[in-house]
Amino acid sequence: PSTNYISMDKKQVERAFQVAREAYMKRTRGEIAHWRDIAKLLKEEFDTSFKGSKAWNCIVGKSFGSFVSFNTKDMAYFHIAEMGVMLWKHG
Repeated sequence: PSTNYISMDKKQVERAFQVAREAYMKRTRGEIAHWRDIAKLLKEEFDTSFKGSKAWNCIVGKSFGSFVSFNTKDMAYFHIAEMGVMLWKHG
């Protein structure tokens, strides 16, 4: 993955890359139809794996803009091929 902005601990970043890579491959094989399905997978994974709150949010797509608030050390923005992923926790 190419990183645009990372403010997350190593374990979380590695998990985000892994889940996003696997989901991207499923999309290329036609097993996942929409970017939103990948966003949902990432959000649910982080809500489950990194407890404390279910305040994880995710945007996935080829082109998007954003202006968000996030907790310190809880934000990642990266690309896998043409797929942009922004994952953050707020609250």
